[in-house]
Amino acid sequence: MSLKVAQLLMTLLLVVTFMMLGSKRLRPCVRLYALQSLLIASIAASVAASTGLAHIYLVALLTSAVKVITIPYILLYIIREIRVQREVELYVNVPSSLMAGGGLVLLALYIAQPIAGDAVMREGLTISLATFLIGLFMMVSRKTALAQILGLLVAENGLFLAAIVLTSGMPLIVELGIAFDALVGVVIMGVLVFRIKRTFDTIDTGSLRNLIG
Repeated sequence: MSLKVAQLLMTLLLVVTFMMLGSKRLRPCVRLYALQSLLIASIAASVAASTGLAHIYLVALLTSAVKVITIPYILLYIIREIRVQREVELYVNVPSSLMAGGGLVLLALYIAQPIAGDAVMREGLTISLATFLIGLFMMVSRKTALAQILGLLVAENGLFLAAIVLTSGMPLIVELGIAFDALVGVVIMGVLVFRIKRTFDTIDTGSLRNLIG
């Protein structure tokens, strides 16, 4: 039953990822990232219940504390302080982004097909790889620094999901390191966003091209 729940949660996670890909507003994107992270924590709990590995429950709690609560709080604080309401400018428009996302899912399925054996492992590898690729796509298709940070976090969630589903969780000390690396990374990137806003009065990373030459 727990594996069935995990499959359902992974499907919902992919839906949430596409919702992020199709959104142009930063605040809803941050909340969707928190929901995505909550689903990953729930998947970890389902894997823990099916395997009997107690340390994965700790991973689920750690994911909830860092990725569901702390990181979204930091991102929303940055958005509020620099008064960003909406990400308007995209390198790739929303319909094209969604089509590209669908193509990346098919690519992930094509890669996962010969690697994973059973259906659960194949679905887990497909969705984790698709989430990783969509996160990278979000990084290169968005112009504002905060949206690019969200893309990086989505890609990291894809890798985190693969570690949970395919390996039944890495050693706890490794999971702790990954979680706190993500937290420290967001804090550092947040400071850089404040500096970009102060210097250029915008968080559009295209403005950094003015520094060339």
